[in-house]
Amino acid sequence: MKNKFLLSLPFAFCLLPLSAHAAQFDAEDPLYFERARDLTLRGGLSFGDSILGINARASYGINDIFVVGVDIRGQQDFDSDRDWSGLSHVGVNVMYRLSDSTIKSDIFAGVKFAGNAEPSFSDTIYSAGFRLGRQWESITLAGLVKTSWIFDEVRGMAWINLVPEVYFRITENWRLGGWLDFQKVTDPNFDQTWLGLKVVRQYGRTQYVAFGQYEFNESEFRFGGRVNVVF
Repeated sequence: MKNKFLLSLPFAFCLLPLSAHAAQFDAEDPLYFERARDLTLRGGLSFGDSILGINARASYGINDIFVVGVDIRGQQDFDSDRDWSGLSHVGVNVMYRLSDSTIKSDIFAGVKFAGNAEPSFSDTIYSAGFRLGRQWESITLAGLVKTSWIFDEVRGMAWINLVPEVYFRITENWRLGGWLDFQKVTDPNFDQTWLGLKVVRQYGRTQYVAFGQYEFNESEFRFGGRVNVVF
């Protein structure tokens, strides 16, 4: 049985200078942060381990330093030996910008209320984390650390994700990103290491993203795509 709790946030590299407009609405940048009254909607599909996942997220900038978000995930399991179809979770989260100078940093926290899919993990998941990075005209570098907790007398456990990423802005409208997700769990059966790559095409405030991931412990591939829109 595999742990499905994965969070991936990119690092960004820019090979050519970008206009302020293009950078402002680049929701795939690992240091992207909604400004006051900005609303970002993300929706997409992923497929791996015979599971088709459907994901949607909305995040809103209360002001220039505080963002709130909600997300939901459902899935369809095509493995006849199990029944993991249904609602995976509904989550709420907040992010606060600590520093918006040369070095940008944020803290965040959230909670996921599990649905009926994957009943072995039908528990509330609490999480908190910190991200740090720097943006140049042509390059952005960032990293993230996140800790998650399940408080259950039988299935309770905790894990840490360390996620370094790199994200290239090849031209004004094309981006290429990559990241690693190192996951360490109190139950070693759920330790994971993911490598991810993505290609992004931007049209104004809309982005189309295709991505692929590989998990080394289980030799598992995952592919998918999503659309980001900033209002």
